[in-house]
Amino acid sequence: MTPPLVFIHAFPLSQGMWKVQGQRLREMARVITPDLPGFGGSARLAPPSIPRMAREIAALLDQLKIQEPVVVAGLSMGGYVAFEFLRQFPERVRGLGLFSTRAAADTPEAREGRLKAARKIQDEGLEPFAKGILPKLLGKTTIATKPRVVEEVTRMILANDPDGVADALLAMADRRDSTELLGAIRCPTLVIAGEEDAFIPVSEGRGMRDQIPGARLEVIGKAGHLVNLEQPEAFQAILERFLLEQSAC
Repeated sequence: MTPPLVFIHAFPLSQGMWKVQGQRLREMARVITPDLPGFGGSARLAPPSIPRMAREIAALLDQLKIQEPVVVAGLSMGGYVAFEFLRQFPERVRGLGLFSTRAAADTPEAREGRLKAARKIQDEGLEPFAKGILPKLLGKTTIATKPRVVEEVTRMILANDPDGVADALLAMADRRDSTELLGAIRCPTLVIAGEEDAFIPVSEGRGMRDQIPGARLEVIGKAGHLVNLEQPEAFQAILERFLLEQSAC
């Protein structure tokens, strides 16, 4: 039987980014797609932090009376939360999905960039931020050929609370380095990277694959950072194969 599947969304989107996967996988597994604090329909956390986000996921599973180990899959910021969930609740993790993410903490330059972006959002709102981040969130192929995806991502960004988005930037800037976790991961792990990702290059995925025992890396062509939205068919095929392997265990 396929274990429950928790999808943790990317920054600065919401659980709506998993709509296609939720619909297609609902006959295969129980799918949980929470909004992280400050996004979509979820209230902000004070102070914001990645460890507290992970505890919110655990609390949601408790509320849903899901005590069995789950497959935790996160994209980008969702991957940071997935690492933290694994750190705090290893007994609740049956499998791990790390999509368009990295284990390392921010460099000092990247951290300062997040803090500046948070201040700018608080001063100017989300529209200028959305305009600036889109060319990095989506690959060049998507931007050139898939205007509906560009519109959908823009809509999801602008639907969020600016303060919640700023909170998440602060949380990511202060997150712990998870590199030391990689060699100790013992659950099945799927790493997915976008060939055209301008935020997190494929080399980061290779590094995680090489350090996590038994991990698999899949690189999706003509996709940037938001691989599941940009190439949903390829993403779905990879994910279904991974889940079927877990159900056979």
